[in-house]
Order: sequence, then structure tokens, then C-alpha cells
Amino acid sequence: MSVSAMPASCCPGSSCDSPDCLQLTEREAELCEAICASPEPVAFSTLKETLGYHQEVISRILRRLLNYRTIEKVKGRYKRVGQ
Repeated sequence: MSVSAMPASCCPGSSCDSPDCLQLTEREAELCEAICASPEPVAFSTLKETLGYHQEVISRILRRLLNYRTIEKVKGRYKRVGQ
């Protein structure tokens, strides 16, 4: 399993040399990219269909990203911080 560093925003594009960056697994990074690629907040079911992961895997990843405030939940949907 590979691990990549992501800035607090969860979206790729920023360099992450800071120790404050969140280390993401491949699956976590893929989920972040799916959320960041969408112009609108994304439903859980859309993430599940798009990524093909079991709902428990998606739930665990979302919970971690929400705890670290890298994504936000608004009206039952997920979006990048500041979107």
C-alpha cells in the first residue's frame, strides 16, 4: 500500500513539505480526488458507484477526512473545504 502526503485541503496540486500534511493511502487519495473533481458536493452513493469500494471502506475514509477537516459534509453530501 502506498502512502502520499496531501495538504489540509485534501485536493492535489499543492506541495506538501510540511509535517502538518495528512498522509493518505491510495484509496484515500482516490476518494479525495473524486470529491475535488466535482464542482458540486458529492453524495455517498455516487462515491460508492464511482470508486467501487465497499460502503464500510468509504465510511471509514470519509470519517477520517472529516475528523482532519480535509473535507466538509453539507446536507448529506461531501465537498472540499472552501468549495
